[in-house]
Amino acid sequence: FQKNSKLGIRLPAGFESSIFWWATINKNVDWINYIYYNQQRFVNHTRDAIKGLAEQTAATSLMAWQNRIALDMLLAERGRVCGLFGSMCCTFIPNNTTPDGSVTKALQGLTTLAKELAENSGIDNSLTGLWKRQYPCRW
Repeated sequence: FQKNSKLGIRLPAGFESSIFWWATINKNVDWINYIYYNQQRFVNHTRDAIKGLAEQTAATSLMAWQNRIALDMLLAERGRVCGLFGSMCCTFIPNNTTPDGSVTKALQGLTTLAKELAENSGIDNSLTGLWKRQYPCRW
């Protein structure tokens, strides 16, 4: 038996598809729409999260760089920061939020994907689309 969440009844597997085939088609269309809608939501939330993290990381990296320059200026007489720490001084921090960085490229890809999904959704919210829905006729 399968639980049909739309109808709230249990139907034997196979019985539903042979006798009530239109219900199976409608159920499949509902699932496709549900998955497509949630895919769009997931892409949008992921894009927004990465954008927020990229903004925070860019500001944090800039602050760390500014602090390093200030410390080097203050410690210039002692050999700067590396004069104090020796070989433990140089730590490379990758700047993946630059225009050609991996975070920026991933964010651009997610933005492009979100636009593509919105365009392919079949929903036209433009003024002409609203007009066509309001006054349907053959153009």
